[in-house]
Amino acid sequence: MPEKAGGEQLDLRTYQRVDTINYTGAGYLKLLSARKNYSLVSFVFEAGGRNRWHLHPGAEQVLYVTEGEGYYQQEGQPKQLLKKGDTVVIPPDVKHWNGATPTSRVVLITISDHVEQAHVTWFEQVSEQEFNK
Repeated sequence: MPEKAGGEQLDLRTYQRVDTINYTGAGYLKLLSARKNYSLVSFVFEAGGRNRWHLHPGAEQVLYVTEGEGYYQQEGQPKQLLKKGDTVVIPPDVKHWNGATPTSRVVLITISDHVEQAHVTWFEQVSEQEFNK
C-alpha cells in the first residue's frame, strides 16, 4: 500500500477507479462530502495519469495538492507544476486539465460549486505533446 506523507497509508481500496473515457492512465477518486452547494473529492493520479480537457459550467473549482507533484493547465496558458500545499482556483467555465507528472503520483482535493447544469463538460484528450511540453 502506498505511503502518504507522515507515514500514513493511502488506502486506494477506499477509492473508485476513474473511467478510461475521460481519464488517461491510472486514477482514483473518493467523494469526501457532497452538499447542496458543493462537493469535496479526493483524486489520486498515478505518474502520467490525467483527465481530459474539461470545464465546470457555471461553477468554480479549487484544487489543493496534498501529496506529490502534478500539472494544471488552463486553455491558452502554459502548464503549471503543482507541489504539495499548492492551491489553484479555477473560475467557472474555464477549460483546463490536471494530473500527475510523468514521474510522480499526485493527490488532489477538489472543492467544486454545484449548479443546476451538468457538473463537467468534457472535451478532447490531453495530447502527449501537450502533456510533455
